[in-house]
Amino acid sequence: MHRDTPPPSPDMNEQIEDEDMIYIGDVEEVIDAYDAGDIEEEDAMEEDPSEGDAICVFTGHKRGSVFCGTLSKNGKLAATGGEEDKAYVWDTSTGEIILDCTGHKDSIIFSAFNYDESYLATGDMSGLIQVWKVADKIKIWDYNMGDATWMMWHIAANVLLAGSVDGEIYMWKIPDGDCKVLQGYGCRAETGAIFPDGKRIAIGYEDGVVRILDLKTNSVLSFISSTYGHSHTITTIDCHSDNNLILSAAVDGKTIISTSNTGKIVSILQNLNNNEKNNVINDQDAGNSEENKEINNWVETAVFCKDPTFQVAATGTVNGEIFIWDISKQVLRQKITQESGISKLVWKGNTTVLFSAGLDGILRCFDGKNGQCLRSFVAHTADILDLYISENGEKALTTSDDFTARIFDISSLS
Repeated sequence: MHRDTPPPSPDMNEQIEDEDMIYIGDVEEVIDAYDAGDIEEEDAMEEDPSEGDAICVFTGHKRGSVFCGTLSKNGKLAATGGEEDKAYVWDTSTGEIILDCTGHKDSIIFSAFNYDESYLATGDMSGLIQVWKVADKIKIWDYNMGDATWMMWHIAANVLLAGSVDGEIYMWKIPDGDCKVLQGYGCRAETGAIFPDGKRIAIGYEDGVVRILDLKTNSVLSFISSTYGHSHTITTIDCHSDNNLILSAAVDGKTIISTSNTGKIVSILQNLNNNEKNNVINDQDAGNSEENKEINNWVETAVFCKDPTFQVAATGTVNGEIFIWDISKQVLRQKITQESGISKLVWKGNTTVLFSAGLDGILRCFDGKNGQCLRSFVAHTADILDLYISENGEKALTTSDDFTARIFDISSLS
């Protein structure tokens, strides 16, 4: 999990104190890191893939999909992880490997720099987390939490968070390793988003419930129940810059805006399965294959725009639709249809420029105000799995099922 973040809160040191942490014990020793060995020549790709519109193609992941990626603030370094149980830090101009993060035993689902880029954390599906000191290129901490669903750095402190299949939320102070565990509720913690104030986190669960947790006290401040909100697994969640509104979507096809302070639902922006199922039933010409396509539609990615003068949210579906919503009026402004499903939407900084990662391997850029496609980047030969934009707005990173990660120059798009 991974994004642009606001500047550190000035009182962050007061928000997470030593005495607030519950120490679990000495860090569990993990199996000694093994050397995966050189990749046999026949396992490697026969030739470097075409660059397309990319300014750099990273081919260090030789044996599987590249699941996740992040960029340094200036876009000069990338960190990516994938199916071959490895993560790399590499130069985005040359593709040169700076750090080879070995020791994982399962697919890497998380690789990200902390808020000041002094540390890199890598995590795999089995729950093994490793933290690397970037300047020294050494591992300084590791922990095995068991099967993990997501991981993220705190936006303004050296605190690492992770969700588990059992629903607990782990928090570690880095590099000490002091640990705090937020209570689980018997089902998977599917996704999470930290509020801009750095004090709270919104968690979406497998049963459709959204809970707002206080990071200091462990208490549940509010929640949106499955009775009135989502009835199925939460797929994505985002927090508004006002520190109150929450945007959530789920496999039930609903996209909901709610409030963190009270848990009140402000608006059900869309209910794809309801509306589209009715449309299919009323269409006498619709065949079974089309019906299945419509009924199984849901929002995979949803994000608030960070431009304070443009109060909208964007949602992207697995069927390839992008919806841009007016938050204040809770009405649809634009609907964009692209040729394939969407894995991730990212606004470029505080601008109205929206990037879409396509399951057809194409990176698209839209003007959020009028829905016009500003540019399409010929990117990958398979699904794009992750998308990240550098804080300075100059580079975009994509990762894919085609075993590559790619860098694009987006400095001219604003």
